[in-house]
Amino acid sequence: MTNLNALPLPAPLAVLARAAGICRVPDNCVVTVNRSGRYIRALGAGWHWTLPVLDRLGQPVCLIGHHLDVPDATGAHAELYYQILDPAQAGAALDRVDALVTDQARDALASLPSLADATRPLADTLKTELNRRVGRLGLRVIRCSLHTA
Repeated sequence: MTNLNALPLPAPLAVLARAAGICRVPDNCVVTVNRSGRYIRALGAGWHWTLPVLDRLGQPVCLIGHHLDVPDATGAHAELYYQILDPAQAGAALDRVDALVTDQARDALASLPSLADATRPLADTLKTELNRRVGRLGLRVIRCSLHTA
């Protein structure tokens, strides 16, 4: 992960910028802003001003390139690749997005035999079901494969 405190400025200016509430979000990343423990907004790539004492910034979250290996209770596992399409729609879930997708994948894997139809491979059925579940959060599974133990 990229450190938001590592501003491309000389050290004295970086400290001054951070104290003034200026931060830089790396390209292809978003950062959540929390105030009094509640989600306020997501900051996209670039320079931003935040309220220095009130706003707390989360860790940068990459919008693309998420890879998860989700084990099943039966010993099988699903390999998933997903991306964040709409950070504002994901909202506070951005800080725990991998755990959220993993939980949804485990639930979908557990119900997979009842979801499968004879005309489609199980991986496609799982991908469709996961996109139905996480699509409302601005996420999209772009690749899915199933592996048996």
